[in-house]
Amino acid sequence: MFIKTADKKPNKCVYAGSFDPPHLGHADIIGRCNMLFDGVIVAVGVNESKKYRYPLGKRLEMLEKICAKYENVTVTSFDGLLVDFLREKGIVYYVRGVRDENDYEYEKRSFDFNVSKMNDIETIFLDCSSEYKNVSSTRVKRLLDEKKSVDKLVPPEIIPLL
Repeated sequence: MFIKTADKKPNKCVYAGSFDPPHLGHADIIGRCNMLFDGVIVAVGVNESKKYRYPLGKRLEMLEKICAKYENVTVTSFDGLLVDFLREKGIVYYVRGVRDENDYEYEKRSFDFNVSKMNDIETIFLDCSSEYKNVSSTRVKRLLDEKKSVDKLVPPEIIPLL
């Protein structure tokens, strides 16, 4: 699935999410995408009807810090439909991280719903590493609200930004 094409065009992928805030599970998927693809775009989706804890600029800043160690990873944002963003960037691989069967079923339903719009896009599901199965942005926010440590849930470089 990740074999280079005959004309040697580099494979690139998009890993998109709200990243509110990014956590070690996200960082793990980004690192694995970096190993699998020649280029990775980490894209923060903007949904005006959704309420975020962290403003877009802060989420981008956190992701920039997480991704700074990778030469071929870029961080950006997009609004509108993801499929339009993928096509605009000329990307055919869309990566989703899944922690468990529930995540997979949710992503599969979402994929099935959107497949008619995305027949030129390949969705790749990456299983989350076992040590991050219980990590989520919701859990990070809850612990922060309770004034508890999130050191084991988020990359150290973004702790000062939380």
